[in-house]
Amino acid sequence: MSLTALALVIAAGLLHASWNLLSKKARGGADFAMLYSALGCIVYGPIAVYLWLAAPKHFGLTAWLLITLSGFVHFGYALVLQRGYQVADLSVVYPAARGSGPLLATVGAVALLGEGVTWESLLGTALIVAGIVTVSGGGEPPHRRGMRKGRLAKGLEYGLATGVCIAAYTLVDASVVRRVAMAPLLMDYMSNAIRTVLLLPAMIHRRKVLREALHSTGWEALGVAVVSPLSYILVLYAMRIAPVTHVAPAREISMLFAVLAGAAFLGEPQGKRRLAGAGVIALGVVFLSMK
Repeated sequence: MSLTALALVIAAGLLHASWNLLSKKARGGADFAMLYSALGCIVYGPIAVYLWLAAPKHFGLTAWLLITLSGFVHFGYALVLQRGYQVADLSVVYPAARGSGPLLATVGAVALLGEGVTWESLLGTALIVAGIVTVSGGGEPPHRRGMRKGRLAKGLEYGLATGVCIAAYTLVDASVVRRVAMAPLLMDYMSNAIRTVLLLPAMIHRRKVLREALHSTGWEALGVAVVSPLSYILVLYAMRIAPVTHVAPAREISMLFAVLAGAAFLGEPQGKRRLAGAGVIALGVVFLSMK
């Protein structure tokens, strides 16, 4: 992976951990997803219109099908992730999602996009996943983490479901930005617009609840609306110049930032195990940066 792509991925990881922290603090479900989706359309609307007017108008049927599919997958991702944060801890849902997502995306990139793998990328992926398992307390009895088995199971369940969505939209969106040559910001905006349209009937039906949610979690929703698209736009740019098999696992550098943020803002314990896991993740990223 080039230094430019690596820098983009690291910046994206910092932003990704930041907006997930905001989501966890908001503890919102579908209503919160509605808010930040709609606000994202408003915030990035002017830039998207400019890019659309400047973009070539030869997008074919395949491009539109992929963009629509991306919107549906991101729709599912938003709902599953927010529900996971409602029923389980950030330190379970986030690692399970970020660990399973790149593994599935890497397998898909090799099988569907014809990308090759190197021993460096395989070792980097293995180290990142091992680090994530360590950070989340994998292999440790549930009672030692002060968590009931049912809550742990729910966290893993929603985390893995989120990981499936991550792998799916990674492969679909990589195909769009590479084969269609669409600007990453425009690609992300159109996907978010489709998600917002899908949520629109529920928004209309739940107007009163949304107003209350806006009053209580409006600033968090605005933060996610700004930071979440920006973090993924950086990833899309990275996938333009580097293989998905490198970019997808390298995104897990966000776990390092998540550990620090969890300790600083959520009061989560930051023992030797979590610090060691974060170090393993960083080492994995180093291997992924090798050509």
